[in-house]
Amino acid sequence: MCFPNVDKDTKRTLIGVAAVAIMVVAVFVGINVASGVSPPYTVVVSQSMQHSPNNNMHSQLGVIDTGDMVLLRSKGGEDNMGIQSFVDGYKNGYSKFGSYGDVIIYERGSENPIIHRAILWLESNDDGTWSAPSLDGYPSDLWSCNNGGEIITDYNHLQGTLTLNNMGYNQDHSFSIYLGTLNNGPSGGFLTMGDHNIDGGFDQAIGISAGLVSYQRIESVAWVEVPWLGSLKMIFSGEKASLNNFVPNTIPSLAAAVLLFVFVLIGISFLFDYRYYWKYRKEMIEEIRPH
Repeated sequence: MCFPNVDKDTKRTLIGVAAVAIMVVAVFVGINVASGVSPPYTVVVSQSMQHSPNNNMHSQLGVIDTGDMVLLRSKGGEDNMGIQSFVDGYKNGYSKFGSYGDVIIYERGSENPIIHRAILWLESNDDGTWSAPSLDGYPSDLWSCNNGGEIITDYNHLQGTLTLNNMGYNQDHSFSIYLGTLNNGPSGGFLTMGDHNIDGGFDQAIGISAGLVSYQRIESVAWVEVPWLGSLKMIFSGEKASLNNFVPNTIPSLAAAVLLFVFVLIGISFLFDYRYYWKYRKEMIEEIRPH
């Protein structure tokens, strides 16, 4: 018998601790295997993906907020087929983190990676125009292309200024980009944008990304939101001010979640104790019952 000199209560405690430890390890291993990237998570430190107005910033479930931890997954095969853009998602109903399409993490050389939404895949043509295959079947009132007064309707030969309508987390903004600014960058890639950048625009238009985000620049794809947990890292890193400014409800929400978790553990422990009590009581009754 294991632990022959240990009383029953201590044994039950040790078994409980071991079970929790095994569960934590199993979850960690499972996330790493399912994710396919290392590390399988990132902590969000900016407000660029939030879905709340500047005069009422707060954290929301189902949206990527400052202080969230986001689990990541692999970007898939050798092209962009494993990633759906905003335009793709609009057409087929696929959404992630409160809006259409996937959210990607892409590198910027020596600067910090960016976690923003993939909006539209563009490919350059030999004649200097651009092709946007995803615009096939996309409502014509949601996009336009103007080349010096000439309206371009062929999504396979775009040039001039491309405009997408009904953008932003409320889908009430229009954003434009002059396609000529993309000529010195990759020959194919995503237009990208943060959901909260309603006063800015595409990353490629406001200097966040130098050119389209090619498939090679994509490090991973946002998979699952773990709300508030990343705020612990921000607090220890001296970034508590960002939490107070952008998500003032995060720390109270995290505290409430921790308390709820503790109460659940106490409740489970109580149920085990209750079960043990009735089992012990039944054994005692059997012992004193006359045979």
